[in-house]
Amino acid sequence: MHMNLLQGTMDDCIRIDEVDYPIHTDFRRWIQLETVLAEPGDFMEKLPMLLALCYKELPPTIGKAIDGLLQFYIGTGAEQGGQEKHCRPVYSFIQDEMLIYAAFYQQYGIDLSKASLHWWQFKALLYGLTAQTQLVRVMGYRAMDLHSLKNPEEKRFYKRMKALYKLKHIPEASMREEDISAAIERLF
Repeated sequence: MHMNLLQGTMDDCIRIDEVDYPIHTDFRRWIQLETVLAEPGDFMEKLPMLLALCYKELPPTIGKAIDGLLQFYIGTGAEQGGQEKHCRPVYSFIQDEMLIYAAFYQQYGIDLSKASLHWWQFKALLYGLTAQTQLVRVMGYRAMDLHSLKNPEEKRFYKRMKALYKLKHIPEASMREEDISAAIERLF
């Protein structure tokens, strides 16, 4: 995978065994993919839909197709920010849809209903959102470690905010990774 947003180079193919397989790069597809992954259910049942969301032409080796899909989804630079740093998710594309839309419009002037963004561009902009947006404030409430707070009033405030903005029915990222790994092992 090669990404250099500053030079305008972003993959639109996944290379498997020296062959490039064209993929859908629009951020909406990858949001849909993440949404499908977050839904309850067996990964193997979701696999055909996940592959169809990603690939324009399906590679012959399913295991390598899944690996390519996951590498593209994570992208390079994912460790720089966002949800990957937390054990528990701090945002949901379903539950936070309006907050995400508003944050992009507020900070960047981007109307996500009309925007044409590569998945990696979208993720970079998402990770670059500031505390001036309600989305980032809500994510901060969700991520706050209540045990680290000494002030009782501050602790009560964050406890209320965590309850108010709690994500509903979202498995931990590690659980999704375990489910995916187990499903891939069952293929072979």
